[in-house]
Amino acid sequence: MKKYTIFSIIFIALISLGVYIQNDTFTTLNIGKTSWSLPNALWVALFLTLFFLTSLIFFGIIHFRSFVYQKNVKKDLKIIIENIKNRVLYKNSIKPTKTLNEINECIKNIKGLEIKPQKRENYEFFEDIEKLKNGEIVEISKYKLNENNPWFKLNIKNRLKNEPEYAKEVLKKFQDKELKKEAFYIWAKTAGIKEILREGYPITYDIIKSHLHDEYFHLLLSQGELKLSIKEEIELAKEIYGSIDPDSELEMLKPLKWAEAYLTIKYEHLELAKEIIDTNNLKFFDYFLKLKEEGQKVDIDEYIQSAQIF
Repeated sequence: MKKYTIFSIIFIALISLGVYIQNDTFTTLNIGKTSWSLPNALWVALFLTLFFLTSLIFFGIIHFRSFVYQKNVKKDLKIIIENIKNRVLYKNSIKPTKTLNEINECIKNIKGLEIKPQKRENYEFFEDIEKLKNGEIVEISKYKLNENNPWFKLNIKNRLKNEPEYAKEVLKKFQDKELKKEAFYIWAKTAGIKEILREGYPITYDIIKSHLHDEYFHLLLSQGELKLSIKEEIELAKEIYGSIDPDSELEMLKPLKWAEAYLTIKYEHLELAKEIIDTNNLKFFDYFLKLKEEGQKVDIDEYIQSAQIF
């Protein structure tokens, strides 16, 4: 304000001096019965001074309003912090604010250390987050999130669950490893085996089971990076058992030692089973083979079920 005043005085003086140099005549102004006769330069100076004083009043009002606003904001911030603390502590006490009312309304969504979205004007994003958490799909593009954003990822995952055919697009379109991996395991259930192998992801039991009758099924077991638990290996062997000739089945399951051991026992190839069990240290089957060697009639499926280790 000090700089403005100095600049205004200099400006008024220069303008008045310029007018005086150019035109040093007098102008008479009649107001009622009173006449004012002053040099033109002085009239210009008076009007500019009046304008300057008016601007000072205008700026003073603005400054005062700004001061009051800032003061209210500081008070509101203290109230909001107190309100947040109360909501975290499960207290329902919400003090009103003078200025930051929208922010204060937002606090009502806080409950303990969680956010419980409530339907409120200007806070539709809370509703969208609640929908995402409930497994729904929302129009996420309006928030301009990148694919590394947790809410963006959750929206894609929800869509994958609701629209499995979207998985192929995710594999092509996105770079995020987590999204691509989840999309792969959905897409791989219906994709061709050669396409699956090109992606280079570990092959799970669900993928294998969905392709049991595929003509290239053997490639899935021989070329894929298999990721099966012991239980899944044995379940797969049960699925394959009796589907083709025994030798082909055993050859197919060679990469899966638990499955191979189970199948050799199932087909009563006990010598081969013992060799596989000893070579791969599959001690679970040792006791079963001893029972068979002693001439006892035991069924491998009953033995596995009674053991309850899987």
